[in-house]
Amino acid sequence: MTAHEAGLMLAYSSLPGIVTGVTGPAIARRLRPTWVPVVVVVVLCAVGFVGLLVAPAAGAWLWMTLLGLGQGGAISLSLSYIVWRSPDARHTAHVSTMAQGTGYLLAGLGPLGIGLLHTATGGWTVPVVVLLALLGVQLVAGVAASRERQVLARR
Repeated sequence: MTAHEAGLMLAYSSLPGIVTGVTGPAIARRLRPTWVPVVVVVVLCAVGFVGLLVAPAAGAWLWMTLLGLGQGGAISLSLSYIVWRSPDARHTAHVSTMAQGTGYLLAGLGPLGIGLLHTATGGWTVPVVVLLALLGVQLVAGVAASRERQVLARR
C-alpha cells in the first residue's frame, strides 16, 4: 500500500482505540477474574499483528481495528490500575510518577528500535515479531497489575 494509505490506516486505528479507551475501565471493573481484560487487550493486539504478517494489505482495516481496540484498552487499563491500586492521592501520585516515567521512557525508545530493526532487516517481519514478543511482557506486567491489592510505600 502507498505511504498515504498506510498513514490513513494508522490514523484510523485511533478510532477503535477511543472506544476501548473510554469504555475499557468501566467494563474491566466488573469482570472477574481481574486478569481477563488484560488477556483480551493482548489477544486483540496479537491477532492484529499476526494479521499484518499474514495478509497486511488485504485485511488492513480489520488488523488496524483490532490493534486500535487492543492499544486503546491497554492504555486505559494501565492508567486505571494506577488509580485502582493506590489507597490515596499521595500514593497515586507516586505510583503514577514511577509507572508513567519509566513506561514513557521505555516506550519512547520503541519507534527508534523498531525503525532500526526495519532498516537492518529490510522488512517488517522481524520488527512485528519483536512487537509480538513484547506483548508477552505486557501480559505478565498487566496480569501482575490486575491483582486486587494496594501499592503501599516502603518505610
